Amino acid sequence: MLCGAMSIGAMSTGLLSTGVSSIACAAATPLSRVEMRTLSAGDPRGLIDKVRGALDAGMYANDPAGEREALWWMGHAGINVSDDAAVTEAVARLKSLGSVGHDTLAASYAGFLTADLRIAHGDGGGVGDALQAAALQLDSPDPARRALAKFQLCDAYSMAGQARHSQPLCAEADAAFGALHDDWNQAQAKNDEGNNAYALDRYAEAGKFYGEARALYRKVGDRAQELMVGDNLAQVYLKQGKPGQALALSQASLANERAAGRESDALISQHDIVRALDALGRRREAVALIASTVAEARKAGLGSLLPDLLEQQSQLAERDGNLELALSAEREALAASRKRWSNSLGSQQAELAARYAAREKELRIQELERTDQIKNLKLRAAEADAARNAMQVRRQRGSLLAALVAASGLLAGIVSLLLLLRSQRRHAGELRRQALEDPLTGVDNRRGFFRRAHALLEKRGTGEAPLHALLLFDFDYFKLVNDRYGHPFGDIVLNISLQRLREVVGTRGHLARLGGEEFIVLCPHIGGAQALQLAEAMRAAVGGLVFPNAPNALDVTISIGVALFDGNRSHDVGSWLRSADNAMYAAKARGRDQIVVAQAVSDLLSQAGAGPQPAV
Repeated sequence: MLCGAMSIGAMSTGLLSTGVSSIACAAATPLSRVEMRTLSAGDPRGLIDKVRGALDAGMYANDPAGEREALWWMGHAGINVSDDAAVTEAVARLKSLGSVGHDTLAASYAGFLTADLRIAHGDGGGVGDALQAAALQLDSPDPARRALAKFQLCDAYSMAGQARHSQPLCAEADAAFGALHDDWNQAQAKNDEGNNAYALDRYAEAGKFYGEARALYRKVGDRAQELMVGDNLAQVYLKQGKPGQALALSQASLANERAAGRESDALISQHDIVRALDALGRRREAVALIASTVAEARKAGLGSLLPDLLEQQSQLAERDGNLELALSAEREALAASRKRWSNSLGSQQAELAARYAAREKELRIQELERTDQIKNLKLRAAEADAARNAMQVRRQRGSLLAALVAASGLLAGIVSLLLLLRSQRRHAGELRRQALEDPLTGVDNRRGFFRRAHALLEKRGTGEAPLHALLLFDFDYFKLVNDRYGHPFGDIVLNISLQRLREVVGTRGHLARLGGEEFIVLCPHIGGAQALQLAEAMRAAVGGLVFPNAPNALDVTISIGVALFDGNRSHDVGSWLRSADNAMYAAKARGRDQIVVAQAVSDLLSQAGAGPQPAV
């Protein structure tokens, strides 16, 4: 197992308030940023006591920025010693600072601490907390905040075992901290890059990153972190057939972690020592140490460590001939793994769904545009034929009428031509309708929506009229419905849902299908309050549908993004639609079956390799 150099990244000096030194009222001397950072790893419980003392003494009453930074490191220290109460207290206070003081950095700190705590307990859903927290900083004008956001996402993905998603973010954070000359945080990023490379079986590359991280920690004088990364490097040495060197590094790291009370890191180092002892042929020592390590992990409630520890215990017991223990440990390892992955499934499904939705939308739009192009060509051809026939009829009408006296039998020909013309005009009208209508659901297609939207915005209304609104919605996890029950059944679900939504929307708007499972409602002059009421009615209507022919109970929900055309943030159809799209993806990021009103634009998931993402 690999441990993070510190599960929480640190901000650059420019983000820290001089108010941090007010901890001096609870300590002998003022604590600088470096001192708090060092204590969070070297004496975590001591730092927690100092920060609590300063808070109790009211030393931060007039210094919210100083309180924010002290709470950040207090929460970090709590994670290092598995003190959930300290972390929870720090998170609660940070949330309060974020809400009362409109401090987005405090809100992000709270989200990052929550994410790390959840992941440490084996809940991979903490990645979602990190995504939402990072969204608040990725658009910041401050490069240090942007670097922090990228590192926290990198770290969350890495700790959750998603190395491929983590690595590009870690590389960006590494480069960003390097540009800021922030050696300590750059070491953090390099350590995570090493962890990811190791998880991807690129051991030489992992060793290089670990070596660079250790050199940076040595440069800033952080011996504790240098030793901890040494334990990660020890695993590379094991892969390279150097168990003696690996054992020495892991033992040095363990001594430091035990002295600091960093229980989780200490258990990881003990596991690495077990592997080194086993490689050196010291089987009896390895068996005894893995048994005590498993017991400590159970007692501490560190569920994220148990699967790997139990797997190691099972392997040693099997080679030692203790088949009963081997089977028992293997069963418990499987159960622990199942729990860990079931907890992380929501986060991974959300990300995969976003990727699939984006890709399927792109492909569907291309398909619809090709179909519309063909229909338009047919429409133009039919209209041209109708025009030619009309001209021919007009030309022939004079001669036919003139000849009628002599040849009344030609009347039948005129009637035939008129009938043909009427038929062709009807055909042209049908083609025009098909070019603007979705064939499956009968609502407007993408082209039809844009035609209506452009026509609406071309009309100059009075300034007193309520604003126009877009309600963009997407069916949640609909790919799972198609995969499980087949596309024909999925089409039935869409049609039933759209039929119900037509009833809900009524005359208040026009429904259109943009592609895939993504639809939109164009609501002229509806205003913000009524748009939200309509969105909630739509969400509730779909959520309340029952599909009696489904093989199993089927819950269908939609996520809705609402955007008003204010002429400022939304100034044309394109920007208006983008605002609604960002809000809709924000609704999905918040857990789906949600409504979000567009406020601002963020590239969150594109930064995380998962397609477009909003921040609201």
